[in-house]
Amino acid sequence: MSTTEISQMDSEIDNKTLDKKQIEAEEKEVMLKTVNEKSDDSDDKRNESEGPVRSALAGEVTEQGREVKPKFIPIGAIKMPGFFTRNSDKDKPKEDESGIEKDLELEKSLDKTDEDINPKQHVGFLQAFTKLLQPKDNDRDNNQQKRLGLFNVKYPKMFKKRDPNQEVTLASMETLEDKLDTPNDGMENIKLDVDQEEGKVATRLPLKERIRQKKFIIDDIMVCAVIILVLLAVIIGIVIGSRAGPPNERPLRLGRFITTLTTCGPVEGVYDEGVYKFYGIPYAVSPVGERRFTYAQPLNNLSLCWNGTMEVHEPTALCSQLLENSTITGDEDCLTLDIVTPHVQYDYPLPVVVLIGVNSLAGGISPAQPSALYARTKEVVFVRPNFRLGAFGFLALDILSNSKYPATSGNYGLSDLLVALQWIQYNIKHFGGDAESVTLLGHRAGATLTAALTTATKAQKLYSRVWLSSASVIFPGEPLQQSQLNNEQFKQISKCNDADCLRRITPTEILSATPDTWLGNNIDSLPVTDEFKRSWLVLDGDYLRVHAYESWDAQKDAKEKGKEKVFKPMVFGSTMHSGHTELLKMKHLNWTADVVEKMVNDSFIGEKNLTAAVFTHFNKTYEGLVELISSIRTLCPLVSLARLRLSAPMYVVSGSGAGGGLVGSGMADVNSDVEAILGTFDSEMPEQRRFMAAMQQLFYYYVWHGKLPGPETGLIAVGQDLLPLHGLPACDLLIQEDVVPRYAHVD
Repeated sequence: MSTTEISQMDSEIDNKTLDKKQIEAEEKEVMLKTVNEKSDDSDDKRNESEGPVRSALAGEVTEQGREVKPKFIPIGAIKMPGFFTRNSDKDKPKEDESGIEKDLELEKSLDKTDEDINPKQHVGFLQAFTKLLQPKDNDRDNNQQKRLGLFNVKYPKMFKKRDPNQEVTLASMETLEDKLDTPNDGMENIKLDVDQEEGKVATRLPLKERIRQKKFIIDDIMVCAVIILVLLAVIIGIVIGSRAGPPNERPLRLGRFITTLTTCGPVEGVYDEGVYKFYGIPYAVSPVGERRFTYAQPLNNLSLCWNGTMEVHEPTALCSQLLENSTITGDEDCLTLDIVTPHVQYDYPLPVVVLIGVNSLAGGISPAQPSALYARTKEVVFVRPNFRLGAFGFLALDILSNSKYPATSGNYGLSDLLVALQWIQYNIKHFGGDAESVTLLGHRAGATLTAALTTATKAQKLYSRVWLSSASVIFPGEPLQQSQLNNEQFKQISKCNDADCLRRITPTEILSATPDTWLGNNIDSLPVTDEFKRSWLVLDGDYLRVHAYESWDAQKDAKEKGKEKVFKPMVFGSTMHSGHTELLKMKHLNWTADVVEKMVNDSFIGEKNLTAAVFTHFNKTYEGLVELISSIRTLCPLVSLARLRLSAPMYVVSGSGAGGGLVGSGMADVNSDVEAILGTFDSEMPEQRRFMAAMQQLFYYYVWHGKLPGPETGLIAVGQDLLPLHGLPACDLLIQEDVVPRYAHVD
């Protein structure tokens, strides 16, 4: 047989797959055994000396000068039938060698057409690969991982269970026989790492079998880790999605009516304008009959409550009062409150804003009313309590004090607000509100009452922060006995000499017996010498025991010592034109400089020869006159109080627009800040809308965070933007000349 034929035969055999070669080799070995038995010794010697396999392994050169390609050695040294086996000292029997040669000759005779492969391309590669697999003597003593080279795949040691000296062989009849005979064909078997074999065996097993035998591979661990991470992500997504969605509201009846709970029974409100409205919810015992001129009593007895569900769909009457035009309005049985809330749910309680607004303590409808729009857009709960006004709320007389023990009278309206705040603490959670975040928004006389509440010990735990708009700084300084003497005129007009008489007469008679001088409001006038001053509030010894200044000094000390539970944040504010009213505007059709100067000369300013000095800060126009009145009555007294007494922040609405004003007359009146906060301000021009946005930013940030969005102290000018106000020279002059706060407006 020629060398070329042998090379062609070898290339053809190598072109086949390993499995096919194995099967064919086994079959050929059986077929050729019979032929081998008949061959003579000379043929065996010739085959032994000229076998193509040994020629290839020995690197012999063919007659054409090319090397014969060696047989392919499987990766991992897996035995292949008829090829390389274990290295041994024994020589392979000659009959096996002759069988190999005859096997190759037979294959050549069967497949003579396959001559496409260039044997030269295989010989060089196989020789290099064979050399790689034949380790040096030094390497045999090292660990088997170095012998395997790139094919050392190591599995975790926790999965090792087999003998580390175990050898890897192919499960076939031929390899089993070879293992027993251990022939020596010049090649050495290579042992695989036990970890590698363990991983291969585990890989071949099905998943269920691996689980049963507890033989896992790295892929199994990675798949389990991925599944766990996916499950965690799904769970987190479900939790976040459930909490990020819209809150679960109570069901509506007929698509409009909603029912919730109070400590005295269920109430049914109405869904309107995208919010839930509850009107006229009772919070205290009716102050009529024997309870007239007594302090408010909470609804703490089931006999005082209602049966079934109370419908609170429509607004109820205000408390009895006298308006600025001397009109009588309202009802004596009025201790109710209104609630406007965007949600009726418990998951996300919202900040609560309590609106305490009234023009004077004798009466007057305030713009501080709940806003459906801003309850929805600003996410707050508005509460507006009704409280007693005028004589019903603040009359202090000796005949009333002597009818009870301890002997005291007055401040009934203040007690109403305290009971209302207690009701809010117990019930506001059923309306979606947060009892731990309650802001008191007081406006004008309502701000005066709110400031008085900050000095009452009973109220300290019922609110979180305070916002005072255009409050009076004249607080009660006279004891109860002196106030009772000042109110003797009421007994004479009503013709009552005992408390029973005062409780029997009609509400109209009570209001009619109120002297006109008690109804005055000097917020829009210049001060005059010896002008009449009267305060409705009194130091009754129960609700008000000390002067407000003393209480605030103690709170200031608590703030400096870091006692936040004692000190409650406060913000003061007013407008540059709080003294503007339509009544003052109509006093003169043409407000010339002479008219303005004459009015100033006729006031207390002229008596102190300060006319020329004040006109260096104010111009001689109606607008300048209003700024002077506002500074004396409201603005500068609050500046002195906020800056000197409390070190509390204060805002001043300076107006917006090119003309510096907000109202049609070009001024910011006393209601501008609260109207902007509650969205009732007339904002036609872009400058006015920017003012509203700035005012709302200031207030609602304070409601949510308990502080202003800027510096905590100092003056803030609110126009189209929020700007620091470095000083008010006019106020410095009026304070220095003892005009302020002596002539600040009362109540």
